[in-house]
Amino acid sequence: METVEIQSTSRQSAVCSDIVLRDGPQTRLIFRPQLVDNPHDPTACVKGRFLYQKKGRSDAWEDSDAPSLQTLKRGEHFELEIKSGELLPLLRQLGALYRLHWKQGQPQGRMELVRIGNQLAKLLELSEQELSTFMAQNTTDAISTIRRVLGWLADNPGTAEQLAGNERQLPELNALVGLANLRTVLKIWEVNADKDDEDFWQQIFKKHAFILSQIFAYPVAIIQDKAYVGGKEIDNLHGKLLDFLGKVPSSGSAVLIEIKTPETDLLGGEYRDDVYPPSTELSGAIAQVLHYRESLLSSLTDLIKGRPGLLTTSEPRCVVIAGNASKQLTDAYRKGSFERARERLFGVTVVTYDELFGRVAGLINLLEGAENGSSK
Repeated sequence: METVEIQSTSRQSAVCSDIVLRDGPQTRLIFRPQLVDNPHDPTACVKGRFLYQKKGRSDAWEDSDAPSLQTLKRGEHFELEIKSGELLPLLRQLGALYRLHWKQGQPQGRMELVRIGNQLAKLLELSEQELSTFMAQNTTDAISTIRRVLGWLADNPGTAEQLAGNERQLPELNALVGLANLRTVLKIWEVNADKDDEDFWQQIFKKHAFILSQIFAYPVAIIQDKAYVGGKEIDNLHGKLLDFLGKVPSSGSAVLIEIKTPETDLLGGEYRDDVYPPSTELSGAIAQVLHYRESLLSSLTDLIKGRPGLLTTSEPRCVVIAGNASKQLTDAYRKGSFERARERLFGVTVVTYDELFGRVAGLINLLEGAENGSSK
């Protein structure tokens, strides 16, 4: 794409790239614009001069001394014709320089701008409501454009640093991207809350691993899904595959996460009046993750061979994600039985799907407050 360079020559002036109006192999006509702070009329912020140049076929374009208009004698005149196909592009490009100065003031230092087409220029001039409507009606193009812009930011660290230095815009951008991601995840839960497919949820947590960090009050990094945690014997059988292996970055302590589905029963049938024990499925998941922890600790030296510092031998945390409390715990007796059972577990945290995604909903409310400039 064509670029325009602007270089300040003083605090009140800056020279701009030449606007080529007529370009031939040996002759050309250009206009050399200059941005100025005009104290008499601030809106009159552009001036410049026409240059008609001639060179040899192998020569480069160079400025040279031109006859002054002061040398004209009585009865003489100097004529410079600008064709209609040259005048319109000139006016458009000068109009862009006027708008730049009106919106941003006098440039300082050096900047390089990209000259855009009329359609893109019209898009940038849309109001927030008009832009929102346009994006909603062209979702695929909008997503593609955002990805390209984010890629451009990643490839231009100087621009990213400039954005990071803006105390207002960076939190807004972080909140915007984070909010969109969280809303996507919450929508997945709302649509699939009844999905009894462990492989489906395995893929969801793999793709959106940040959800698993919501279980704890400290960061957790996922190392591997379907992680081997030891247990193979001489017959190459009995190997243990954990759903997710993570660690606490600050301590290196392992985190073992076993998932079931939202349809997994949390409680069994009534044992005595108003007393409900954990279900066979939940008890089995708890026993399984504890077995995985034992296997990991006994095989840790071999598992991290060649990767020193990956995990420490400190007591691993164990997590089971299963069931839907709001759907299954329908009365105070069931709620009490479930809480008594899980709160007295040692070394294992049991979290239900609706609790986990409820924390995602809480983050959305927090970021919506940041987006709106409030503190909800």
